[in-house]
Amino acid sequence: MIFSVALVLGCVEPQPQTLTLPSISDRNREVRKAMVGFNEAQFKKECAAIDEVLLGIDLQVDTLAGNVRLVVDTNHRSGGLEGWNASAGQRVVWDWQAFSLDGQALAQGRDEFEVERGSVPQAFHEAAKHLGHKAKADVWSPSLSAFGVRGIPGQILPYTPVRLKVLQTRSAQDTSWIGGMHRGNWSEKIWLETALMSTVGQDDLMQLDQGVWCMVHREWEQSLEDGMSVLLKIHTATMTGSFERETQMEWSMGTPNQLVEALERALSAKPRSRRLTVWSISDCAFGTDGSPEIGIPSRTPLRFDVEILPFQELVLSKNN
Repeated sequence: MIFSVALVLGCVEPQPQTLTLPSISDRNREVRKAMVGFNEAQFKKECAAIDEVLLGIDLQVDTLAGNVRLVVDTNHRSGGLEGWNASAGQRVVWDWQAFSLDGQALAQGRDEFEVERGSVPQAFHEAAKHLGHKAKADVWSPSLSAFGVRGIPGQILPYTPVRLKVLQTRSAQDTSWIGGMHRGNWSEKIWLETALMSTVGQDDLMQLDQGVWCMVHREWEQSLEDGMSVLLKIHTATMTGSFERETQMEWSMGTPNQLVEALERALSAKPRSRRLTVWSISDCAFGTDGSPEIGIPSRTPLRFDVEILPFQELVLSKNN
């Protein structure tokens, strides 16, 4: 009987053991832990590679947040805004080229952004705060502060430390710069030149004098001679967008003290002009005090779009 019971008991199948699998949250935690370990190791590796490159550079290297390294070109001019460095909330423009640490060209771009707020790599923000207007610099950055785990498809691979060659300018759209210009803290000429270079371009402009530029759109076959009567159609606008108006006036070519100085200079320098645009600081237009009675604020650069029509041509066109 005892043998039978033992036999029966010996034939009982073992109960299955419960297999404990990690939960989704546990798996995610392990993945995050592994990624943190990988990123830390990768970051240290990239920083060491940057340090190795910088050993051969006999220049002052500043270390910024995120182990971003900065070398400022001290031979490059400040563009007339001495003492100004970008700060949080101000707008700057970066013309940049990205290279691998061994010097291979990778990508380039032009970005306008608000310091500490714009959606550009963190290295841009960190370096911008140490640079002025028209400042040139080299920026070395580990991928964490540069183009990160995504890189730039087709140009920069993920996890790529880079060297950036940078030209920073203060944006003409920076409201604090515009306000300072109105108060006389900053030069109108520098602001206007910066605005023109970003919207019109150097090749299309003719600088007539300090603070006056023009661009001719259409010309007559022959120069308009002094003493010839012409009709001027003038669209005047402030460069900051606060004022504009249309006017017409008869003018005898070459007659002084009837036009603002900037227009006299432009029409004298370009006597064949039929249509042209003139940009001017206030001192060569309505004066630094502006013209409050018609809505032109003080110390505000202006744009004049001008059409020149000889009265002889007007008479002929009416008769025809």
